[in-house]
Amino acid sequence: MKKIVLALAMAVATAAAASAQTAAKAPAAKPADQTKSTKAPAATHTEKAAPIKGEVVSTDATAKTITVKDASGSNVTLTATGAAVAELSKVKAGDMVTVTKSENNATKIAKVKPATTKPAKEKK
Repeated sequence: MKKIVLALAMAVATAAAASAQTAAKAPAAKPADQTKSTKAPAATHTEKAAPIKGEVVSTDATAKTITVKDASGSNVTLTATGAAVAELSKVKAGDMVTVTKSENNATKIAKVKPATTKPAKEKK
């Protein structure tokens, strides 16, 4: 009976040691570059769509791009996708627009209607 218990204890100890060595090797096997590259795309995919209001600098229907000067004065060039491609032909340089962007893509382009204020009538 002692031999069976001793053999069983040896088997369990051997299995535990083998398991501990395998677990220790697994994390060390991954190169540092792979862990960084898998985290970077996840961060870019979580970026939410953000609206930009500004003046159209240029459009290129062939390349499907629009360049907009935002409120800070910097130019942003975006690639139109989806319904925004059709809107490219409706805007021209100088138009005020709101562009919904996600990453470097324009997902929606809408002209901003100028505020038409009528002069107040003078009372007599």
